[in-house]
Amino acid sequence: MSNNNRNSVMILGKRYNINTTTYLNFQFNNLTQIPESIGRLTNLETLRFDSNKLTQLPESFGNLTNLKKLFLEKNKLTELPESFGNLKNLEILDLYENKLEFLPESFGNLKNLKILDLRRNDLTSLPESFGRLKNLKKLNLGRYPLRFTSLPKSFKNLSPDIEIYMSYDNNRNINNNNYMGYANWRDSLRNYNNTDFVNKGRFTTETRDSMIKSFRPYKPKIVSNNTELFNSEFLKTNKLPPKNKRVYINTNSNVKNNGELRRLYNMNGINQYMRGRTRGHLHGGNFRMNQLKKLTYANIVIRKNDYLRNIKSRLLNSSLTKFNQLVNRIKNNLPSTISRTEVNNVIRSVKPQLLQKIFNKLKNSPSNNRVRIMNTMKNRGLINQNDITVMKKKLLGPNFVRNSKKPSPTTTTTRKLMNSNNARKSPYI
Repeated sequence: MSNNNRNSVMILGKRYNINTTTYLNFQFNNLTQIPESIGRLTNLETLRFDSNKLTQLPESFGNLTNLKKLFLEKNKLTELPESFGNLKNLEILDLYENKLEFLPESFGNLKNLKILDLRRNDLTSLPESFGRLKNLKKLNLGRYPLRFTSLPKSFKNLSPDIEIYMSYDNNRNINNNNYMGYANWRDSLRNYNNTDFVNKGRFTTETRDSMIKSFRPYKPKIVSNNTELFNSEFLKTNKLPPKNKRVYINTNSNVKNNGELRRLYNMNGINQYMRGRTRGHLHGGNFRMNQLKKLTYANIVIRKNDYLRNIKSRLLNSSLTKFNQLVNRIKNNLPSTISRTEVNNVIRSVKPQLLQKIFNKLKNSPSNNRVRIMNTMKNRGLINQNDITVMKKKLLGPNFVRNSKKPSPTTTTTRKLMNSNNARKSPYI
């Protein structure tokens, strides 16, 4: 390989010098993935991947430790790698309009972050580490205050001078006297960036303390085994209505003091019943259309064994590369009736199948790749040293015992690598 190739990275058919490249712009390229090799461009300071079709970032992304400005708006990202927390020099981060369901716990390591846009994702909470972002000056949450069930306790550790922007017509108990037009948000960001970072929307702005004071976590309604369910034909059923069709009548006769619903309806059935009417009378109670509420958040009382069996099925069908990500997603979205301890027990129960998957991967891989694969699996916490020893015996068969007194150089090297302390202990198994 020539020196030119060793000192450069090929992206979209063009080479970029790893020592001199500080700015890259890949807007509007319909990219679905970023090559792992981008992690070699460690001198990057500004990176634009906005308006593409990215679904994930490579693990090597965490190597871009000199990055100061990162634009990932208008993609399809569902999660960020744990290594994302290594971007400790990052000052501006645009994640507008993705599909993020949660932020990694390492997100709190972005201690130089000053501006963050999280609008139009699928977030329902922030990680507890979020309070470590003490240099954060501007945070745009969009409609999230309406969707969050709670704020992390560490939120109080943010700077008291932080400006928190929210969609002005979608907040909860927010001081409307603090309304700001979109130009104020956009222009304030230009002070840091000289680009049109965010230019859409109308917001209120709140401080840290007013946000904590104003925020009222939504108390989920409870759908229990005693809740009567009605389908689109307005008949009783045993099945829950589709998620986007669940409505309830917000009256004392239908909602108990603890939030439990006596009846849950299919929106289509209610609309049909109310056609031509301004007031309804059901089950001994009167109501108007404005008392009909969509069930956004609810504690659905479920059969625990069915839920845990579903988790086990998902884990067994997961690929090795996404196993840890799936575990994190499951643990971050547990209903109140399921504990993490119960999930951990399920994870332990699938260990034999997980080990068999890893063994099959090793068996079908070239022998010179097996050490690397085992080290990778160990670093991910999927196997431990005892598992590796057993797999080596199975892979090497009788030769392992026969040659144990005079191991070959390759075997000795393998043992040294596998006995290194680079791998972490499994957090799951």
